[in-house]
Amino acid sequence: MDSAFQAVSLALGVFDYMVEKSARQQQYRHERKMKELEIISSSNLRDQYVYELLLDKFLSPIEEAQNRIQDAAKHAQYMAEVLSYYYRDHSLSQAEAKILCSELRTIAVRITSAESLYELKIIYEAITDFVDVTAKFQHKERKYSIGRELRKNILDPLNTCIGKYQNFQRRIESYNTWGNFEKPRLEGNS
Repeated sequence: MDSAFQAVSLALGVFDYMVEKSARQQQYRHERKMKELEIISSSNLRDQYVYELLLDKFLSPIEEAQNRIQDAAKHAQYMAEVLSYYYRDHSLSQAEAKILCSELRTIAVRITSAESLYELKIIYEAITDFVDVTAKFQHKERKYSIGRELRKNILDPLNTCIGKYQNFQRRIESYNTWGNFEKPRLEGNS
């Protein structure tokens, strides 16, 4: 974790900051992969690698995965509602609770607005960082921990969706642009 992130505490907009940070990191990784592509001499291997990079940006969730994603967003909304009443149980001030509830609602909106596997991965990474920010707000019982709730009911379902390509379908219009191009086999393809 970088030193700039360690200084981040609970403040309005902290989740958006984390999303931007994750997006910058993804962009850096993408640029690094593109440099690796320049090194790969086998045209077929390079084409397959480019295809897989682009496919992440054009995959949208199938219905079952979309339901899990929506459930994760609903849980973020639920957490925001509950924390607005039980903030004292988590050693939160009323002002901190308002900020945390606002950030949880932002998480819900970001989750539901993710249109591709690529965007979902960025949001997943940002939520993972956000769990660290919430770690200082402890409940007496672990089962009511904010971080545990985020991991169990938001991150875990999103991870299940992200972890398998078959949870995502290719958008027909972008997939068809590949034409007669050699398409790599993905899980679930025949």
